[in-house]
Amino acid sequence: ARGLRYAKEVDGIDKVIVNDRTPEAAELIRKNIKLNNLSSAEMKKEDANLLLDNYPSWFHVIELDPFGSPVPFLDSSFSAIYRRGMFFVTATDTAPLCGAHPRACLRKYGSRPLRTPYSRELGLRIMIGSLQRRAAARDVALEPKLSHATQHYFRAHFRAVEGGRRADEILKGQGYISHCYGCGRRVSSRGMPADLPSECECGRGFEHAGPMWLGDLADKEHLREVIGDLLTRDFDLQKKEERLLRLLMDEAEGPTTFHDVHEVSSEAGVSPPKFKRLTSQLRDRGYIALRTHFSDTGLRTDAPMEVLIEIVSG
Repeated sequence: ARGLRYAKEVDGIDKVIVNDRTPEAAELIRKNIKLNNLSSAEMKKEDANLLLDNYPSWFHVIELDPFGSPVPFLDSSFSAIYRRGMFFVTATDTAPLCGAHPRACLRKYGSRPLRTPYSRELGLRIMIGSLQRRAAARDVALEPKLSHATQHYFRAHFRAVEGGRRADEILKGQGYISHCYGCGRRVSSRGMPADLPSECECGRGFEHAGPMWLGDLADKEHLREVIGDLLTRDFDLQKKEERLLRLLMDEAEGPTTFHDVHEVSSEAGVSPPKFKRLTSQLRDRGYIALRTHFSDTGLRTDAPMEVLIEIVSG
């Protein structure tokens, strides 16, 4: 369990509470606490909301890693987090967030998803935006420090800052993404409500996803610190994690949404170009061109769709 790693590997921690209501997991955690002689770790087998409610403004770090959605545990978490504490959250209900079950996404996260080539990015942004709006209702601002979509889950790290004014600032980063299923064009519109475009330049109507977080998905300075710490350690997945973190840093301040190069090439009726050649030609024309962790064939660029198709077509 990650909680035991906090107790074992992180200096300066007075107390770690590890909570799991599953009997098998609870027993395994107890055995590992004893086996590793973790005096700072305490095992509990309680309802997570009741546990958090018993520790108002107490935890410097809260890690939510539920089966499915974190939504049922948000309000109690925001009550229990210490000012400027860190809030780490995982969601495994990626299907609703990515548009497979739009009604479930609307119920749980208060947002409309869309199925697009970049649905995983939309899903992560919807999750972040929903958490921020819930926190803002309690005058807590959630500042994204690191977030990613990996394998079957979404994960986000936040700094939780108390104050209605800062929460208002965070909410200014909320908005919508409008997608054209005719030509693949997409438009970002900040604001709630936002002035959304109705018709694409190709003549087809836009579909709208949101509200969601449209700001940066990570803090580059925070990522530098994480990478610096990672390089002092030695473990089996170090290189894999370093590659992910460097990808997150490269795309942290890039354009919102990405293009799937294979999809664009298919639309153009050509074979996919070499990625290095494509990014080089885009940069030569003054456009941003970045890889993304969301997809091995994903390209994050501010180039218009017609320019992208022109370059892909060779």
